[in-house]
Amino acid sequence: MSIDGKLHFNQRIQLITLSHDGIITTTDNNLFSWKKGSSIYDAHPFFEILRGFLLDDENTITEYSFPCIHLEENNLERICDVTIKLDLSEIIIMLFDYTQKYNELNQIAQQKNESILKSRELELKNEYLVEKENFKNNFIANINHEIRTPLTGIMGFIEVLEKTKLSFEQEELVRIIKRESKHLGALIEDMVDISKIEAGQLNIIHERFKFHDLIKGFKETYTKIAEKKGIEFEMYVDPNIQESLISDKTRLHQILNNILNNAFKFTDEGKVSFTIAKNYQRTNKLSINFKISDTGVGIPEKSIPKVFERFTRLQNDQRRSGTGLGLAIVKSLVEALQGDIKVTSIVNEGTTFSINLPFQFDILKTATPKPKKKKKFKLPTSDQKFKVLLVDDEEVNQYLVMKILINHGSFYVDVAMNGEQAIKYVEKRFYDVILMDIKMTVMDGYKTTHIIRNHYGDKEIADVPIIGFTAKATEAERDKCLKAGMDDFIGKPFEQDDLLNKIAKHLQKKTAQ
Repeated sequence: MSIDGKLHFNQRIQLITLSHDGIITTTDNNLFSWKKGSSIYDAHPFFEILRGFLLDDENTITEYSFPCIHLEENNLERICDVTIKLDLSEIIIMLFDYTQKYNELNQIAQQKNESILKSRELELKNEYLVEKENFKNNFIANINHEIRTPLTGIMGFIEVLEKTKLSFEQEELVRIIKRESKHLGALIEDMVDISKIEAGQLNIIHERFKFHDLIKGFKETYTKIAEKKGIEFEMYVDPNIQESLISDKTRLHQILNNILNNAFKFTDEGKVSFTIAKNYQRTNKLSINFKISDTGVGIPEKSIPKVFERFTRLQNDQRRSGTGLGLAIVKSLVEALQGDIKVTSIVNEGTTFSINLPFQFDILKTATPKPKKKKKFKLPTSDQKFKVLLVDDEEVNQYLVMKILINHGSFYVDVAMNGEQAIKYVEKRFYDVILMDIKMTVMDGYKTTHIIRNHYGDKEIADVPIIGFTAKATEAERDKCLKAGMDDFIGKPFEQDDLLNKIAKHLQKKTAQ
């Protein structure tokens, strides 16, 4: 079969004929310059496949197709579809150059793969960020509990120590320890607050409160601080501001206290000014401007945009302690209250923070009900000491609570190291009250309380008052404790009087039943 001069209209095809011994008899050399009379086996190793076809006498297939075969000649490389037809007299090979189309499809596939990879990369990145955020929140929650536990012991023993006979020097040392412990507690609260803000779990609670009483508290506190530092503290309050306002009192106190604390921290001479003025009033709504100025070290102009960022220290001064979270929390709280905050500063001249916050007030009510005082409870009259079961796996907490209760003189105290041990104790002895730590190994306080409440027909066991110890003094934690069957809970760290008051409260309830 001769192919000379045929199919030259398609430059992407090359036709070759061979003898059965592999010698090229005709070729149009459109793609490769293989010469007549040369062996196809020398042209490219791929064609060694022909030997197998020719030696197989039982093979009835006469035509073969091979897609995307890489063929090279010198520096020339093409990707071809190869068709081989076996006749009795000759072998016909057709090469179809697929290089351009292959490259185009490969590029499309590569782009698609890159798109898939980028999409997957973004997906993995998002998963990583979620995992990172969960890890951070879990870490903060756990470290919060782990720090509060020893802090409870420190604060508690300070109280015990304060009630003993101390020399003047010892009193001063106790005062310093107490101050630094409170500072540590404040740092923990900062970490918890920033975690809540980022997780969107910050609750704003609007309530009526005496605005001027709140401001008076700042005046009393910071006047004393100013006297100790030897600086002035000026304060002006607009007399036209209503006595009672509606907002989140706790968050307002947190905002102003943080800014005032910073002002005094960075002012060693001169004065701090605190001005409170009404911006405007419409029906039962008003806006108030709080301006806190100091004559302190000031903030460099380039640093001002960063003062509200997390973990940014207000000044480059290692003598000033802090987490760098205070102003980030302040800004988040101001925004949560629908307000705004601005800062201006000149190095070595001072800084001014200006905060605008909205409030509401009740037009019909001019008087504010007096805040409820925490009710004081007394222990019921008894000829015998009250039996208390303390369930806690921390030795420091055990010793602290035992010290408080035994020193009081009205209690016997048994200690269980975990929930399982507590269950064995209540089965053998009746208790007047149980103090239950929430987070314990072996069996936690929730499960232990559930068993006590639901697995016993004896009311002396099932109805025993249970007070939970928790490092999370939140409404959510309170609800969780109550749902588990506890009667009350007390946050760590706690004060002696609070613990004794709660015990007395529930013993009175039990006696009255």
